[in-house]
Amino acid sequence: MISTISKKIIKPFSPTPYTKRWHNLSLLDQFFGNIYVPFVFFYPKHQVATIPKHKLSKFLTNSLSKTLTFYYPWAGSLKNNATIECDDHGAEFFELEINSSMDKVIHHPDLTFLQGLSCRDSSSSTFGPLTLAQLSHFECGGIALSFCMLHKVGDACSAYYFLRDWARLTRDPKSTLSPPYFAKDSLMPSPFDGPLVSPVVEPKMEGCIHQRFIFSESKINALKALVAAESCVQNPTRNEVVSALIYKCAASSSTSNLGRSQLVLTSNLRSQASTQPPLPPTTIGNMVTIFSTPIYENHERDLRLSKLVTDIRKSKHDLSTRNNLQENELVIEMLDAYKTGQLPLQQRNCHVYIATSTLAFEFEKLDFGFGKPTRARQGIGPISNFFILTNTPDGDHDRGVEAFVNLNEQDMSVFKNDNDLLQFAIPV
Repeated sequence: MISTISKKIIKPFSPTPYTKRWHNLSLLDQFFGNIYVPFVFFYPKHQVATIPKHKLSKFLTNSLSKTLTFYYPWAGSLKNNATIECDDHGAEFFELEINSSMDKVIHHPDLTFLQGLSCRDSSSSTFGPLTLAQLSHFECGGIALSFCMLHKVGDACSAYYFLRDWARLTRDPKSTLSPPYFAKDSLMPSPFDGPLVSPVVEPKMEGCIHQRFIFSESKINALKALVAAESCVQNPTRNEVVSALIYKCAASSSTSNLGRSQLVLTSNLRSQASTQPPLPPTTIGNMVTIFSTPIYENHERDLRLSKLVTDIRKSKHDLSTRNNLQENELVIEMLDAYKTGQLPLQQRNCHVYIATSTLAFEFEKLDFGFGKPTRARQGIGPISNFFILTNTPDGDHDRGVEAFVNLNEQDMSVFKNDNDLLQFAIPV
């Protein structure tokens, strides 16, 4: 079904100066295992039909080479868990032929996620390439453009700015880019001598079900109105109301014997006024923290939607009152896990649900010179009780939300039939 046309190593267009030979990763970067974060963008035949196949590949590899000049650590080699040698090793670029129509693959994008690299983790004894890309041709004439980066070198925001710049240089090779700012170890110094032994993140997808749900803009507005009427929260956001509803229904569906649960959400440090020193919006690295709701007993009274959104808003406000570079809750959690030998969040005596979001980034509008993708997808990690919120495809449901949810099989069978959920979401 899948055949390889070519595999290339794409090096930076200009050599990296020796003065930039070494890049030291921050403490938070070091905590992340060697997991790849995959993205894929689908473009139908009518958007690319005027570009010969060999020219399309050349356009993309030329612009990728120029982009890597600015993102030079991503073209380097991971020497240990704390250091990248910026040696211009390059990014891997695959070109494949998929013997299927795009319509049959678009809802099963794992076929375009670089041959399963998204699940490789730090149990591997060798370090792989930091950056990979793939151009997949479908028999119908459409294409998929995939991109993977090692989570250790950046978060979703970092990936967005890299892809935005790559798209810009593909559209217009004469474009001028502003160099990004790379977060270094001085921002989050390690309390240990030498590099950390990166925690092994074991894939936990066995017995785990992945399901996609669509929240249209009108349903989200109804959800916001419901929360606003029952609480003191002013102007609840898409992220707040959808995260609260998914968590409420997932916790109510749980077959766990713990009987207690908590929602943990991620937050981007670049956008926080309290972060000192202030971070440029284009800071590259893992610049995130977490905040949590209280621990709830899993019964209806404690899991009222209005209370959940109120608690999320309060926790978010508390987060904004401290400098999260020096008091980063995720770093504290990781350090505790590192010292005890447990996985992060496992030491909490409750069922933990993790919510993250890319709603602030317009992945669905990335234009490489042949228009916006008909669908943009981020791979969901090997984690149970995890969900990610993304924007719906542009023009599909304006300001809508796609939610990708991972739960164990028993919980998902209850969750996907929850009446409170189905009142606002459509399972796909």
